[in-house]
Amino acid sequence: MKNQAIRIASIDIFRALTMLLMIFVNDIPALGDTVPHWLHHATKNEDMLGLSDIVFPCFLFCVGLSIPFAVNNRIGKGDSRLQIFVHTAQRTVALLTMGLFSMNDFTATANTIGIAPEWLKILSVVAFFMIWNVYPHAEKTVKKIFSTLQTCGWIILATLALIFTGKPANGESQIASGFISVGFSGGAQYIFQYLIIAICTFGTITVKFLRNRNKFKLLINTLISITIFYLFLFKGANADGLVGLRPGWWQILGLIGWTYFYTAVIFIFTKNKFLPNIIAWIFFTLLCIAANTGLAADTGIAGFIPGNGSFQSLAFAGLIASLLMQNNQSKQNFGKLCSSYFAVAVLMFAAATVAHKYFIISKLQETCTWIFYCISISFALLIFIYWLTDIKNKKAWFDIIKPAGTSTLTCYIIPSVWYSVVSLAAIIYPEFTRSGVGGLIKSIAFAFAVTGATWILGKMKIKLKI
Repeated sequence: MKNQAIRIASIDIFRALTMLLMIFVNDIPALGDTVPHWLHHATKNEDMLGLSDIVFPCFLFCVGLSIPFAVNNRIGKGDSRLQIFVHTAQRTVALLTMGLFSMNDFTATANTIGIAPEWLKILSVVAFFMIWNVYPHAEKTVKKIFSTLQTCGWIILATLALIFTGKPANGESQIASGFISVGFSGGAQYIFQYLIIAICTFGTITVKFLRNRNKFKLLINTLISITIFYLFLFKGANADGLVGLRPGWWQILGLIGWTYFYTAVIFIFTKNKFLPNIIAWIFFTLLCIAANTGLAADTGIAGFIPGNGSFQSLAFAGLIASLLMQNNQSKQNFGKLCSSYFAVAVLMFAAATVAHKYFIISKLQETCTWIFYCISISFALLIFIYWLTDIKNKKAWFDIIKPAGTSTLTCYIIPSVWYSVVSLAAIIYPEFTRSGVGGLIKSIAFAFAVTGATWILGKMKIKLKI
């Protein structure tokens, strides 16, 4: 008999709160100086930890929190570690693909073909849902319809990639090939990342073919994989020097994808052992410190590990918190778990205080001081949320934001569609909502409205899941 999937209320609620805040802080930049400065992101050289600087690291902490439960649930269902790796590879490529389309500006493309860029942005999101929607179990004709929708989604993305135009970045190589130029998108620094993408895409279809020997599915999956690889690897240039899609900074979804990949792959093969995962956390943290001091500046480590190890350090902190939770899951062990979390929070706060003497607190510089403070805050918040929801059983208090924790990807994507609609329809918010307290109220209401829209879409069986 297959085991039932284990869900911990505090993890879903922590993730929901983080996503709600992420939508909120992404909506307030337009308010500018009319709202307190501490709500905004600190500038690159500013020594400050604003609210906006805490949200993304808390989300990465949640990514790490979820991995042990997700992996162990799949093992409980009978999946091998190779199957789990393939699943991890698929999820990574999906996040990177969505990140790629989210960060590239479609303005030049839209101007070239004579339509509004917002329509191309919306079209890419529609394609995301066509490909990665959670389709209900179906047979025969209905199943073929779902498969056709997924194929059409890939065709849309491939078409958008083919017609995309943008300015070439400095240092991008070009190789003559017929009447156009093709080359590495983003320069040679991304070659290692492209290699991982190639392994994830082509390795996945190889494993699937060895399992079912279906030649037709092999052909379809190969074509899809070639499309994915094309999206990341190649660009075209016309006579004006315009180039195609390129990764740039990978966007938030892409950064989450890379963080998830490194963290999950290491965990898959450590088999729930504390020491290897603690060593991994130390490694990525030291890597970050080396980048802060300039020791790793000449190695181009960002081309291997986006974030110079800082994002992985945050995720492994969450993963270690998850292992502690699994080992002390009963109410009788709450005191022990609470003591462990509190000790880590205090230790990280002390580490941040010491590091602050040498490095500023900066999210944009990805300093170790920023990491240590955020880990300390994450552990402290987790203690409270776990006590309130899993010990005191008050999880119903958070039902209103539950969709943000269980349909997180859908929730994150919705605002980009809404902003495009606002632009297309020339919607103007009332004046009092464009600054100050009124603006903050509007941003809070928007975050809850997005959560409500996520719930409605879920009831309509529209939900992104990778």
